[in-house]
Amino acid sequence: MKKLKLLSALALMLAAPCAYAYENLLTLQDYLNMVAEKNSELQSVQSNIDSVKGKIAEIERAYSYYLSAGTDYAYDASGKPYSFAAAIDNINSLTYDASINKQFETGTRVALGLYGSFGKYDFAFGGADYKVRDISPFISLSQSLLKDFNGGSTKASISLAKANAQSALYLLEYQKQSILLNATLAYWNLSYSRTVIEFRRTSLDRTQKILDWNRRRYNVDLAEKSDMLQSQAAVKMRELNLKLAYEDEIRANRSFNQFIDFAGDTVEHEIEKFDRLDGSFVESHAPEKKGTRYDVLSALENVKSASFAAEAQVKSMGADLVLSGQIGINDAHGRLIDDNQSASMGGPSFAVGVRYTLPLDFGLRKDINKGYESARISSQKAAEFAAIKENNEWFQLLDNWNNAKSRLALAEEIQHIQLERNIEDQDLLKKGRSTTYLVLQSEQDLDDANLSVLQGTLELISIYEQAKAFYNNNN
Repeated sequence: MKKLKLLSALALMLAAPCAYAYENLLTLQDYLNMVAEKNSELQSVQSNIDSVKGKIAEIERAYSYYLSAGTDYAYDASGKPYSFAAAIDNINSLTYDASINKQFETGTRVALGLYGSFGKYDFAFGGADYKVRDISPFISLSQSLLKDFNGGSTKASISLAKANAQSALYLLEYQKQSILLNATLAYWNLSYSRTVIEFRRTSLDRTQKILDWNRRRYNVDLAEKSDMLQSQAAVKMRELNLKLAYEDEIRANRSFNQFIDFAGDTVEHEIEKFDRLDGSFVESHAPEKKGTRYDVLSALENVKSASFAAEAQVKSMGADLVLSGQIGINDAHGRLIDDNQSASMGGPSFAVGVRYTLPLDFGLRKDINKGYESARISSQKAAEFAAIKENNEWFQLLDNWNNAKSRLALAEEIQHIQLERNIEDQDLLKKGRSTTYLVLQSEQDLDDANLSVLQGTLELISIYEQAKAFYNNNN
């Protein structure tokens, strides 16, 4: 019989009647979707993430094809000599060019295009005017044999830009995770606050029954006034605890609403129940580490950035030897205007060149190299510290989980014992074999045990959500 009473009381305590009337159920995932849609801070972070991803794609444009085209018009009436026999009175000239250009990863730059011109020459001293048309398809190449050999300088610059962008991207992802984690904890904290209210109401109802029982006995002179006063004080204490629970709920409501950019202290939604965690949940939701935390990945990208920056600096400030060449197929046609005589000219042409450059600021370059090396060492140490910190915090998280799991198991045992004790004390009180003080003390101890279970449950859920947010990146 006692065991049946105990189970019934435990079921009543864990399924206390809800004091709220909500329009609809808002699951955790529904809430996080609302956060993603309405939270200004998260939207700002997400926009920055999309922006950085776009910039990473833009970096590859260094190897993209591009079109180059232009034209020039010139007029010269200076009368410069054209030959020993004639001088040019004026020149009208229009030139144009268009080409498709590309740089390859080898460092080779290639241009394939067309060059042309139209010109009119007016000769002085009675010479005939002359028109000329020139068109020349061409292909030109240039190759750095030192700085950008095999794309060295360009690749270093691209890798540097990518590392900087990726580092920023990882930090933004970490910031996004933090916002979503805090929103998740706000959701569960509200659920916890509502559950505390439910059990505080149940506790108040139990204590009120004791007061009613003592008042009836006092009215017929079967109980001392001190017993009734003690019961009244206990009821007031339960009312105070319930009031504090409502105040906690208002704070939880504000935090809940803050993440959906709503200014208010009420939440007109039913949310998931803050259920008691059973053994299967605890075992299946144990923290699991997958991948590396985003802040550590950002630090590692900074190491790459510092290394590529040093490499790009060495390439940009070093000597260079550039080999260039161009081949064209010329087709020119000229015509004397007065006698309408014309002539065609054409044929292949080519040019080959080489240029060597060497900066002479040797002392300055040494100081610059030292600065870049110091930056590389600094980033390396920062990455090592970030990795050690992540490792320590992960093991601390595991310890917190195991400790919280053990505390919750003990709290549940204590709760079961205190509930059994409370039922026993109430039976003894009804038989006149116990006192109001002992029953009320058992009520208080039971409330403390209930609160310990709820707090232990919230702690486990918080640890699980933290592990899921930061340590399951699958990167």
